[in-house]
Amino acid sequence: MALPHFLQNLRYIHSDADITKLQTSLNLSLARVLHVYGDHTGLLADTGIPPLQLTRYIHLAQLHFRLTIIRPDTLPALLFKKLNSSLPLPNLHTSTLDYHIRYATHAFKVDLHTDPLPDMSSQPTKNRERAFRNMMRKRVSTLWRGELYNAARTHVGQSPGRKAFYVQIAHDNLQRLDLFKPAQFLRNPHNQLPLLRLRTQGTNYILTHIHLSNTHTYTPYANQYCPLCFPLQTPGNETHTLFHCPHSSPLTQPAIDDLMLHLRQFDLWA
Repeated sequence: MALPHFLQNLRYIHSDADITKLQTSLNLSLARVLHVYGDHTGLLADTGIPPLQLTRYIHLAQLHFRLTIIRPDTLPALLFKKLNSSLPLPNLHTSTLDYHIRYATHAFKVDLHTDPLPDMSSQPTKNRERAFRNMMRKRVSTLWRGELYNAARTHVGQSPGRKAFYVQIAHDNLQRLDLFKPAQFLRNPHNQLPLLRLRTQGTNYILTHIHLSNTHTYTPYANQYCPLCFPLQTPGNETHTLFHCPHSSPLTQPAIDDLMLHLRQFDLWA
């Protein structure tokens, strides 16, 4: 997968439909490269690749920063200033690049009438742009984190779904300030794909990870009961399969005991 292919002209795409198509292609490409065919939301969050719509805001805000703060004396910057100085944002047509450039900073409450990073005014241009990008990444990460939690929220009488269980598993990792970086467990040289498949619900041994039944019909997430515990109607999710099922949980216990032993040796578990 060549991620730059999806990002290089992202700021110039203004159609939500085109962004959605590009996002679908990115999701499929990422799944095929990693051989992880689970929930796309979890896969993007764990690998540190936010939705393209949010990444696009950063690219547009960076361009605004470049045109107004970093290089205000260039021809593109002078034209941008001339065309926009007398027009408030609501008066711009939503199909124009000028509108999207200004909206990106307006939406995240970034005031570019003054330098948002005055302490770096003497630094090289690349360093200032990188610092602004990192600042925007943290703001967008906060927004994306909120979107993930909202998508996982369930209403009264509604059963939790895939996103709710992903957020429950990945809660600690989602607290990192920069969601543009992979989750911590992916930053080590060991084989992380089995754990990635488990977290993104892409295994073939946990019932709630299997989208279709043996008859190739879709079964709602909450109705995917553990067949080993029949006639009890217990959802065959990760917690039940690995820790509570009297038939499958004993198979995982030796691995859990070995893991706890190693964690205690390095004082990583009380």
